Amino acid sequence: MEKKLLRSEWNWHPEFPIENNPLFYWPLNIKKIIKWYIPMWVSFSETTFCMIVALISWNFLLPSFETCKELNYQWILIIYFRNIGITFLIAGGLHLYLYSYKKQENDFRYDIRNLSRGKRFKYNSQVLDNMYWTIVSGVTIWTFYEILFMWSYANNLIPQLYWSNSPIWFCFIFFIMFTWMSVHFYFIHRLLHLPFFYKIFHSVHHRNNNVGPWSGISMHPFEHILYFSSVLIHLIIPSSPLHVIFHLTVASLGAIIGHAGFDAVILKNNKKIALAHFYHQLHHRYFECNYGALEVPFDEWFGTFHNGSPEATKRMREKRNKVHKI
Repeated sequence: MEKKLLRSEWNWHPEFPIENNPLFYWPLNIKKIIKWYIPMWVSFSETTFCMIVALISWNFLLPSFETCKELNYQWILIIYFRNIGITFLIAGGLHLYLYSYKKQENDFRYDIRNLSRGKRFKYNSQVLDNMYWTIVSGVTIWTFYEILFMWSYANNLIPQLYWSNSPIWFCFIFFIMFTWMSVHFYFIHRLLHLPFFYKIFHSVHHRNNNVGPWSGISMHPFEHILYFSSVLIHLIIPSSPLHVIFHLTVASLGAIIGHAGFDAVILKNNKKIALAHFYHQLHHRYFECNYGALEVPFDEWFGTFHNGSPEATKRMREKRNKVHKI
């Protein structure tokens, strides 16, 4: 019965129940913690991919600090068009490979329904609507935050951390960045689900109950301002420009990859590269759950955790029915 219910809900899903980061459970289980972080930082993962993109951007696609001292359109456009190019390469590439050319059919796809069309979307197309909000608003606000930091670093308005001065802390910032982003995302996301903010702003993102790569940062400009504002932590904690670029790369490309709708891309010899976040796919399907990320278990602490199981789905629907009856 349980398997039939899962098949009716999803084309493919990971093993249930989904587990949160073991770092936040007592007593600490060192083996589980290592098992959690090794794939994230040692193998080719979303995290290491974003690090590669950030390093390339920092070393080859960023104007010199001398250039960034004065605000002018030339170096600003370099960063802006670099970010547009990266977005088209990743979101566009994934969409073409997985949805247009269907290179792996529906293998590892969560929801096999077609991406939507209709009047609720700009140009009557979910994909075109998502592309519009991603490029016109998302990349613009992402670039604004990056320009703010590069200009501030160039003019010594904020302290800069150097690898040579503190290599251990330099590396540790990359590690704790994900914890901060998870904290920030949970509370910003809960705010956006309040009726007033949801109706005006967050509903733009939630038009996508079945998501694709272009859905990742398809948001209202107000939501983009809040979402990317997690990077402002680097105004308080001395950091490197590389930390800032990595932070914004994770926030943008991480969301694009996380909304791909497929759990993995299949390579030769049946090897896989992990893609989407099923945890967040559940949020798009059931709405009032999984507001945060698995990195910090706020959803479990605040009673909004959906672990993917049929029992959790049943509890979620019962809870919604009670709310609507009141």
